[in-house]
Amino acid sequence: MNKLTPNSNMRWESSRMILPEYREAWLQEREARKKVEQPMLDEQQWLEYEFTLSEAMTYNRPVVFTYYYDGEFHEVEGRCDYLNHAQKQFHIVSATEDVHYVKFHSLVHVELC
Repeated sequence: MNKLTPNSNMRWESSRMILPEYREAWLQEREARKKVEQPMLDEQQWLEYEFTLSEAMTYNRPVVFTYYYDGEFHEVEGRCDYLNHAQKQFHIVSATEDVHYVKFHSLVHVELC
């Protein structure tokens, strides 16, 4: 390819370098665009989740919690061990005996396994 070839970009070929600071800022901007806003739950959904949780806690059944954190949705599977109303969070014990805490306001979906 020479300078006379159509669509040649010889003028800018030497400036293809990008500074690390610019690359890092560009990557952060791409990640920020992927983030979504937190959905708001209405009263009907809260009642449905309350019924699901009461059934799960009564019969000791595992539940999948979907929650929102930092622009992304995350899932935790386990048994709801305790509802802490003072701190407004669920205490979830997973199959590997790890304890997870999910805040009430970050909850998106609750489903029985």
